[in-house]
Amino acid sequence: MNLRWMSSTRCAIRQSRISILVWLGVFLSGLAIPVQSQAQKSVGPGILGYLDAQTGVFHPAASGAIVDNNQLLASVIPTTGKLVFNFTISVQSAIPATDTIVCEASAEVLEVTTQHTVVEAASVAATRSGTTAKCTVTIPYSWVLTTPKTDMVTLTYALSAPTAAPLLPSRTSTQTVAVIAVPLTGATTTETVSAVF
Repeated sequence: MNLRWMSSTRCAIRQSRISILVWLGVFLSGLAIPVQSQAQKSVGPGILGYLDAQTGVFHPAASGAIVDNNQLLASVIPTTGKLVFNFTISVQSAIPATDTIVCEASAEVLEVTTQHTVVEAASVAATRSGTTAKCTVTIPYSWVLTTPKTDMVTLTYALSAPTAAPLLPSRTSTQTVAVIAVPLTGATTTETVSAVF
């Protein structure tokens, strides 16, 4: 009786060891699959260029050496000028007459070929008279642009009144005024903003 029990126990132990070895083999072979896929070589370096977000057309870069953006931008004559935003604001929110309304204007240019980004912003306090507020925000600029004839400028404004307790109620408003071509050097570009706040 003891011999049968010992024999069945040894058999169970052997089966248990075999099961463990089988599971260990399956586990290790599962780990090998990701390692093999990582070891595979890439198909190729790809094509250098850029995707025009407006048209969806891919433009391959010219063959030859890759241009260093710093060298390219160092040789560019800046585009200069002035942006003037004239605000007339109809105050319809429950903002006390003693609270300051802040007028902010901004301009942003993203050059697709160089990924060079320009962001300009300025803000002033509005002058209030009853339910009307007025302000003028001026942004003088000097932009280093490699393709100013094709670049576009996004003009945006933001209006705000106190936004932190205990200076409540609060109010903010942000909108795009226009998307324009880069003005010629020396130009003053004026935008008129009529806003409800």
